[in-house]
Amino acid sequence: MKSSDVITAVIGALLGGGGLAFIQALFSGIGSLRQGARAHERESVQDLARARDKADERAASAETDRDYWRRIAGGYAYQLTRAGVEPIPADPVPPSARARTAEL
Repeated sequence: MKSSDVITAVIGALLGGGGLAFIQALFSGIGSLRQGARAHERESVQDLARARDKADERAASAETDRDYWRRIAGGYAYQLTRAGVEPIPADPVPPSARARTAEL
């Protein structure tokens, strides 16, 4: 018996004895796993996008509040200066300039 006859007989036995159904089930199972993983990845990406959007909204809200209170403080400082009140400290230095001054 030749080797090609043996291979043909083995393939015929596998396919004839439910091998074809097994192969189909194997491939459909692999496909289902891939689709499930893709769906899970899509959900994860959507969750991350929602979390990023919420974080951006919170940051924008905090920035708006910060700017509001800075304008209020600036207005009060202007009013006090116009009324003749000397600000304390008279010549404020921002933290970034203080850091540069300390390095020198």
